Parts: sequence; C-alpha cells; structure tokens
Amino acid sequence: MRLKNIISGKFLIYCGGGGLFLILLILIYYFFFAVGMPKDMVFIPGGEFIMGVDIPKDEQGRREVELTIDIDETPAHNVYIDGFYIDKYEVTNAQFKKFLKATSRKSLLIDPVDKGATYNWKEDNYPEGQGDNPVVLVDFEDAKAYCEWKGRRLPTEEEWEKACRGDDGRKWSYGNEEVSGYANTRETNLKWSGAVGSFPKDISPYKVFDMTGNIMEWTESQYMPYPGTEMKIGFGGLEKVIRGGGWLIDLQSSRCSNRNITAPEKRHRMLGFRCAKDIR
Repeated sequence: MRLKNIISGKFLIYCGGGGLFLILLILIYYFFFAVGMPKDMVFIPGGEFIMGVDIPKDEQGRREVELTIDIDETPAHNVYIDGFYIDKYEVTNAQFKKFLKATSRKSLLIDPVDKGATYNWKEDNYPEGQGDNPVVLVDFEDAKAYCEWKGRRLPTEEEWEKACRGDDGRKWSYGNEEVSGYANTRETNLKWSGAVGSFPKDISPYKVFDMTGNIMEWTESQYMPYPGTEMKIGFGGLEKVIRGGGWLIDLQSSRCSNRNITAPEKRHRMLGFRCAKDIR
C-alpha cells in the first residue's frame, strides 16, 4: 500500500513538472511571437523546407519533357530559414495612399505603356472603388519604402516560397491539384485583380492569402542560381526576383516555385507586394 502511494506521488510530481514545462513553453511562445505579431501578419516558423522543383523522370530514369517547369527553378533543394512574419494580404491601394499622405512621397503610379488607362492613379488617388484591391504600378523602391515606413521589409524569395508552399513541397498555395477557379489566374477570366482575400481557397498552409493568383509580388532578392542548377547564365545582374502568379498568368506558371525577374524601376499593372518582418 505504501509503495503504491509512493509511486502515485512520483507520478503526480512528474505530471506536475511536465504541466509546468508545457505552460512555460506556451508563455515563451506568447511573449516572443504572439504579443509581437501585428494583427495583419502571419507567423512563419523557422526550419527547413523544399525550395524549387525537379523535372519529372520516367521509369527508366530519363528526364521527361516538362514545359511548365523553368530550368532556373531547378533542382529541388532543402533551405533553412529563420522564423519571420509576413503580411496576410497584399498591400492595398487604400493602405498605400495612407503611406503617400503620411510621408509626402511622390510616386507616379501610372502605366508607362498606357498612360491613359483607367486603372492609373490620378495624382494621389487610386481608381474609384478599388481601395481593397492590391496596389500595383509600384517599383521596387516604392515597395521597399512602404515596408520600411511600416517598420517592416520586403521578403526574400526563400521566405516568400516557404510562406506559399509550407514544408510539404506543394505546387500551389492551396495544394497539388490543378484546379481552375481557386485563385485569380488567367483561367478565371476576371481580367483584373480582385480585392485582397476575395479568393478564399487561394490560401497557404500558414493562412497567407493570394500567393497563387491576383498579382505578382516584389521580393528583396537578387536573381541568383540554385545549387546544382543546369542554368549557368543570366544571373547576378541588377534584376530583382518577383514571385507569385496573377490575373494575366496561367495556373501552371503560378506555382509557388516559379521565378520571374524584372528591373527595380519596373512598373506594371500586375505587380505589387507584401511585407515581411523579423521576429525581433
């Protein structure tokens, strides 16, 4: 009887210690992550994830022709990144207007290809009724300046890809099935961006919206080769990597791993951004 009581006492001690340890972990998480996380951002945990893709091979090990995969996004490789925060949604016209007003920054949000387009801003005013649409026609310096004004920064392409595909190597933010209509890509025939978050199925494992469709997004990253890639030229210039699909782009070209580049001064009707932030 005494032995049973001793064992029961030790069990309670062990359980109590474990419970206290669990509570301590919760408090640490809350203090370092939850308290410091802005409401409009999502926490992306640190760790390794699969970046890039491999071109499929047949049963004999020969590489199949895969026209939808670009050589610059190969091969698949493990990348470690620290935890960070990223905007849940793309930065909107209304948010960018507040930034312009607060900073007196003059940004010419006009399409250089079509200066009379109805989607161009008129001075500091975005098109009527599009306050919740993602801001476009911003160049790299515009995007960077906005993020810095918010106490944030642009994400790297590694951070962007992890936020899109999680740690399971999925093709699109929502999974591996090629389903038209989940995201605002060319197949939906909307012919313009939608309000941020208006495609609820275009959501990543970390609950980040519109990473498959809507608009493409600036990253901080310079265009550099992946380890072991067969592509040997075209890297190391001044171009910045842009990520994500959009309303003008087909679904296959809107995969999480797809890479595009453009000059920092580029302004385009389908190019915007979202911000990231270090944990501390």
